[in-house]
Amino acid sequence: MIFRTKTIIILIALLCALPLHAWKVFPLLSYSSNSGVLIGGVVSNNMIPPFKPFGFSAMTFVYTDGSMSAEPKLLFPAGSGFVTLSASYRVRKKDKFFGWGNGGDNELYANYNAEIQDFSGSYDFSPLSGLVMTGGLLCRHSTVYNRSDEQLWSQSPTDEYGSIWTVGPFIRGNWSLPVLINGYVSAGYDIQIGSDISYSSAECALAVFTPIGNSTTPAFRMKVERHIGTVSTPFTFLPSLGGGSGLRGYNDARFGGNWTLLGNVELRQKIVSFSIDENNTIDFSLVLFGDAGQVADHLDECRWNRFRLDGGVGVRMSLPGGGTLRVDFARSSEGLGIQMGLGELF
Repeated sequence: MIFRTKTIIILIALLCALPLHAWKVFPLLSYSSNSGVLIGGVVSNNMIPPFKPFGFSAMTFVYTDGSMSAEPKLLFPAGSGFVTLSASYRVRKKDKFFGWGNGGDNELYANYNAEIQDFSGSYDFSPLSGLVMTGGLLCRHSTVYNRSDEQLWSQSPTDEYGSIWTVGPFIRGNWSLPVLINGYVSAGYDIQIGSDISYSSAECALAVFTPIGNSTTPAFRMKVERHIGTVSTPFTFLPSLGGGSGLRGYNDARFGGNWTLLGNVELRQKIVSFSIDENNTIDFSLVLFGDAGQVADHLDECRWNRFRLDGGVGVRMSLPGGGTLRVDFARSSEGLGIQMGLGELF
């Protein structure tokens, strides 16, 4: 649930939470010189485990240029775990393709429009203390249209631009590290199969948190991803690195490659808390962060001098009933990146 606007003029109006019994509604308003005015909101209800009788969250917005996103999620307890049902519908206008690889000119790009739908169902359970396993099924559909006439398209590793449906299983594991370290190790694998195409991806990550007192937390994450079957991957699901995937000072999908290496460092500082009622509060925090990432088609191509760097400051607002709204402002050698989403980056 992330959008990016590359403009210095931006307004984000986080109005007061409007309680509708257990439901909380947060209107959103922003402006982008690329896409126009954004109008939307965040809706949440009971997003704290064990999600009884159910938990719900959604972030929905529409731009005046026709770009839009709607991503609802429903969670409810089942047996010793819980079930998650989620959907996503996105229309992206004038997205940018910068070519393939770890370089390229950020001022040279091809435009395209895309429509993307995701549907997934999964089950989370804990077979061992500290270990959470997730297994489920993901169905995807995408269409790319209105591609500009640019030579950059010859760099695309796939010719899959039309209406394409795929479906396949995924599995993830998250093991919480001992209290003295305070972090987690995670790994995941998924495969998508469609008519005459198939592709898969695997990832692993390590995150460490070292709280200082009750309000300050230094945090670190490193992550590695491997994509398989790039030639038969629908264009919108090609492996990439950019603002939406954690390299926050760059355009979304700025770099494309089969291997992705990413590191993130954050210093999280709680600033103030406001009480909504006797059971709910809103916490505001500031985050200082730095990101480093690179892509490559082969692992032996990864080098220390190929990492792309950025840094910046972010704002976090906890949502009554569970969840966090984040906004990050990052500066890189290619300009200013602004990201908004639900939940912490890691």
